[in-house]
Amino acid sequence: MTVRTTFALDLNENDRDALRTLLEQPEAVAKAAAPADPREQARIIDLLVEIKAQLPG
Repeated sequence: MTVRTTFALDLNENDRDALRTLLEQPEAVAKAAAPADPREQARIIDLLVEIKAQLPG
């Protein structure tokens, strides 16, 4: 089942840079969040890639 989720974030430039840093390294984020669960890592990576694709400029 798919559920559409929408976020509205007010980020300053430093926060945007931090978010972009996370989104540029989805594999590292996934390994840190779920070090022993490859399936969860794959889901996290897919989610971060999707978020990056939706992030404006």
